[in-house]
Amino acid sequence: MALFGNFNGMGPEGAPTPPPRTALGRFWQVYSRHTFGLMASGFLAGLAGLVYAAALFFGITSHGLIFVLVGCPIGGALAMPEIVGVADTVFRSVRGEAGFWGMKYRAAWRRNLGQSAVFGLLAGLLFGFQYFMMLHAQHTDIFIYILMLIGLFISVAVATWTVAQIALISLPMGRMLLNGLLLSARHPLKTVGAVLITVIYWLFMEVTYPFSLLFVILFNFWFPMLVTMMMIWGPLDETFDITEKIDEMNAKKRAEEKAARGE
Repeated sequence: MALFGNFNGMGPEGAPTPPPRTALGRFWQVYSRHTFGLMASGFLAGLAGLVYAAALFFGITSHGLIFVLVGCPIGGALAMPEIVGVADTVFRSVRGEAGFWGMKYRAAWRRNLGQSAVFGLLAGLLFGFQYFMMLHAQHTDIFIYILMLIGLFISVAVATWTVAQIALISLPMGRMLLNGLLLSARHPLKTVGAVLITVIYWLFMEVTYPFSLLFVILFNFWFPMLVTMMMIWGPLDETFDITEKIDEMNAKKRAEEKAARGE
């Protein structure tokens, strides 16, 4: 199987195959069957994140907090709908859902636009401020710095579960944030794993810049999100009965189509 194997879009899984015995095998199975959808959604999220990256860059290099306070919320609101679109694409890939990527992506993007933008505004401000303060805390007491790291960990954890909820279910934003906190506490090992993967991935991209630009172009948001969302899919499905609800919705749709044909 080639590294960039399936550029035909997201289609059905095909004939049933035995599930891989390892997590790495499952990762490769999902990626190789849905290459185009994953990479295309990640590329769109990368483009949408340029405003956020620019605001953060000017804020850090000029030591100007105003760039972060103004630009990061705007950049977050612009980028989050596409980031949620990556999560939606990942979950459809994990479920082996039939349908071409472009059509499904556009429908999910429109459906989640409002909540995604609101969450992006909040998350953009929070993460931008946390990052700015940590980079300017060289002479801060070690205890304060540890508190900053704990705050960053909690923020990434809640954001991971919240992005997944926006892509999968419909709830008020406050309820999703509370769910994110509760799910983080209920599934600590998966949460720690997801946070570490996310933080290490983006830290690697920053430390190895500009050599990491090629990796950013190729793997951007879809790679870490595929790993983390595969980790938390099981608890999400168990908590919100997502597969059962999707099966019921599909069965209802098929019944309506049969009725329309007079069968």
